[in-house]
Amino acid sequence: MTKKKRIGLILGRGNLAIYCMERLAHLGYEITVARLPCSQVKIISNIDFIDIKYEEINKAFSFLKRKKIFEILLIGYMDRPQIDALKATPASQKILMKVLSTLNKGDGTIFSAVKEMLIEQNFKLVKCQDLLPELTMSTGRYGSPIVGEKVLQEIEAGIKIFLKYTKLDVGQSLIFQNGHCLGMETITGTDEMIKNLIQYRKNDTGPSKISSGGILIKGTKPEQALDIDTPVVGPNTIKLAKKAKLTGLLIESNKVILENRDLIIDMLTSYKMFLVVANFLNKDF
Repeated sequence: MTKKKRIGLILGRGNLAIYCMERLAHLGYEITVARLPCSQVKIISNIDFIDIKYEEINKAFSFLKRKKIFEILLIGYMDRPQIDALKATPASQKILMKVLSTLNKGDGTIFSAVKEMLIEQNFKLVKCQDLLPELTMSTGRYGSPIVGEKVLQEIEAGIKIFLKYTKLDVGQSLIFQNGHCLGMETITGTDEMIKNLIQYRKNDTGPSKISSGGILIKGTKPEQALDIDTPVVGPNTIKLAKKAKLTGLLIESNKVILENRDLIIDMLTSYKMFLVVANFLNKDF
């Protein structure tokens, strides 16, 4: 296979990072990897890589530049960085200055600072979904069929609530049912939000008990930088959604990555749950 252009991968943790690395290698890209401290992804043999230490990040950037890497993909789950500024080399302190000032702020602010840092280092950020379009989905309905007009009305109402929620810059997903928000994602992530609902439903014995139902909604925040921070849904999330007795999922078209799309659709079908992929801004579903 003819080699395609060089690409640098900054790898976080999880199966998505593994899939993208393997898939891009199969497609013939000449890959160099910089592995984040939170990642334990096994690097494919014959791929050059470096393990990033934030306090010595200048070394990682110099390594990529020596390999003539100018385009970068950020892939996988990335933990909020823990950086000891006092241990950082002078060169790294200078590079990290803007990022360090954002570490007590929202994820969107941190990602924007990281993106600015990479651009200042003369790297161009590329969206992994542009190179691997199978990661996202266009508008449509998948999984089990939607039953009843009430569900469609619920989806439309859920989108309205979601668009207001994302302006808070605290998360990328919520759980909505009958006009009520049953869960909102925070710094702990989508799966923890669903686990909290599972626990609540186990313990709820009140007269207004809602033991099943609800829609998991996932999409983007305003001005979200999709080349560095893309929402992801994986098989484990689907398992938790089933355990929480949710009715289905609603995700934003072409903006939410599905980790192993075919498996997810098969799981939803077997669980009798629906997947609606919609354009949230024009409510096209």
